[in-house]
Amino acid sequence: MRISELSAKTQVSVHRLRRYEADGLIDSLRLANGYREYDAKTVKHVIFIAMSREMGFSLPFIAEYLPRFKAGKLSPQDMIEAILARVAEIDQLMSEQKALRQKLMDHIGWFKTQARRKP
Repeated sequence: MRISELSAKTQVSVHRLRRYEADGLIDSLRLANGYREYDAKTVKHVIFIAMSREMGFSLPFIAEYLPRFKAGKLSPQDMIEAILARVAEIDQLMSEQKALRQKLMDHIGWFKTQARRKP
């Protein structure tokens, strides 16, 4: 299938598909006319990549897990553990942002106090 067909089947832009190929995540055959030709398995691989990106996983993470997915050796439990680790990262970031928000609000309070003290 051509890149436009792959894009239509996966809802991933042609630009992004080219990036995935440049990053070595997916492969294509080059036809004599220069067009890319993808096999049917690539649809499944692109969907895995797209889902992983939607969950906030980095391309290096995906590059690490994708070969196992392609080989059928990535278990649901492996992905559950990776997703739970991602959730823990997000929880940590949220906690840090909440603490920063409180600090900012405290500073606003301090500046308001200083403004009231001015003659």
